[in-house]
Amino acid sequence: MVEISEVSMEETSPTETPKEEPKSADSSADAADSRSQERLSDADEIEAALAHIARPSARLHVQNLVTKLRKEGAALQRVSAMMSSSSSSTSSNDAPPESRDNVNDTPMEDASATAAASSPPKPTPPPKQPPTSKYQAFPTYYFDPGQYNSPTVSIYVPLEGIGQHDKSKITCQFTPSSFDLVVSDFEGKSYRLVNDNLEKDIEPSKSKYVVKPNKIIIKLGKVKGEYSYDHWTQLTAKKAKRKDAVGKREKDDPAAGIMDLMRDMYEEGDDNMKKMIGETMYKQRTGQLDKMDPMAGMGGMGDFGGI
Repeated sequence: MVEISEVSMEETSPTETPKEEPKSADSSADAADSRSQERLSDADEIEAALAHIARPSARLHVQNLVTKLRKEGAALQRVSAMMSSSSSSTSSNDAPPESRDNVNDTPMEDASATAAASSPPKPTPPPKQPPTSKYQAFPTYYFDPGQYNSPTVSIYVPLEGIGQHDKSKITCQFTPSSFDLVVSDFEGKSYRLVNDNLEKDIEPSKSKYVVKPNKIIIKLGKVKGEYSYDHWTQLTAKKAKRKDAVGKREKDDPAAGIMDLMRDMYEEGDDNMKKMIGETMYKQRTGQLDKMDPMAGMGGMGDFGGI
């Protein structure tokens, strides 16, 4: 006959619940590596979409997003590598007692060599590259003419990490008809962006450059005319222009300027315009027209020639 006390003790004894095993370092490293690959893949796909974006400001926003994703992906890769090395060192420390006794029996030199082998290797910084004296072009840049009456035009020069560079090695010189941007010894390379044939003259005293974390912005001060600022349509002039000793463009010969205007009108005009301009230019070359007023023989455009 079974005693009641024995049954009650057996029925009321608590059952042990299995403890959840903590996640291993290998699984955490795999998760970090997976998240790293996702960010790098997103960066590649977003960067491929840049070819379909025309606005400079929008391209800069997308480039900044790509840069951020790549940095996060690289950071996660480093975390995954650290977790993997930590897991390998932990497994070596969990050796059975027999192997630990054997380690104690080895000489001091062998023990120190074993400890050095089990510890994760320390990352070595990349060797510093010697400074270069030859300049190369920036990977890309964007021109923004701004609004019609804005006082400046802007050039955006993306360069990742330039905000951390020595500011004394970033310079930009301005003249009335040019600018010269130089970045020296940046990650072993030197860059230069120079333009001495701008579409319009600029005000050097009102021009400047600004260094941002991942780009350089050049602002060229427009020349203000009688009514408003000069209107820019592009950064570089279509034709090279002569300059005086201080860099200002020399004023063109009036007749030569009119002939250039006629050539532009001929290239962009319709058939009737091309016929009229062709006849006028022929008469001007054969001496049938006044050289100082070659547009006088253009029929209904006589009034235009007197401007």
